[in-house]
Amino acid sequence: MTLPPRLPVTVTSVIAAIVIAAQGVGCRFIPRNGPVPQDLAVARRLSNEGLTAADRNDLERAEGLLERAVKSCPTDIEARRHYADVLWRRGARMQAVKQISAALELAPSDVALCLDGGRMYMELGLFDDADRLADEAVAAAPGSAAAWHLRGQVAVARGRADEALADFHRALAIDPDDRDVLLDTAEVYRRLDRPQRCLATLAILGETYGPDQTPAHVLALEGMAQEALGRPLEALESYRQAVARGGTTPELEARMAALATAPATGQGVIRR
Repeated sequence: MTLPPRLPVTVTSVIAAIVIAAQGVGCRFIPRNGPVPQDLAVARRLSNEGLTAADRNDLERAEGLLERAVKSCPTDIEARRHYADVLWRRGARMQAVKQISAALELAPSDVALCLDGGRMYMELGLFDDADRLADEAVAAAPGSAAAWHLRGQVAVARGRADEALADFHRALAIDPDDRDVLLDTAEVYRRLDRPQRCLATLAILGETYGPDQTPAHVLALEGMAQEALGRPLEALESYRQAVARGGTTPELEARMAALATAPATGQGVIRR
């Protein structure tokens, strides 16, 4: 089910109640000057302990600490952000979305929150809401490569490869060496049947790694582009390198088997 532009009534009501309660008693919004309220100080201490537990991959303890932090100060945006992240990692995805949504009610122009929420909505298949938050992130921070990247990723998920490509190029204009954006750009070129541009983008990506450090998934994509260009020998070599770096998949094995047994135009039969 796609969420409306804002939260469903039930979720909105809960969030509104939390905010009103927080303003009425206990934790108050963070002051610009002066001492930090006691409840906020407690929330920050609990958040720090929760982050330490999360860094140790003790997610159960992290969740409990961050839940207490949010209860201590419901208007602490960072506590909600970290709580949402841990919930998401533990598989409690709808609870994580509720925490991010509650934080966005408090700070609707927070770019990091828009990005976190947008990624969550995208992975849940709620593309309208992911689009909305990506647009809000771009509007709030047009110089953010991450915002343009997210918008492009949502476009890819919706099957709009040309729109995605434009957004990825905007991201790369800001951060030309962003590996994730370069990889996604190469993949879009492959989907658009533009293998030469795919390879050119992968070459740029490869330069960001040290010698013999290119990851297996990059080599596998390189092999697919080589295949599309009718270069079976080069494709097979890329696949072999991908396998050597732990990138074995059933699809890759099938591609290698087909290339190893099929005759290649002007090159004879490819041998293992």
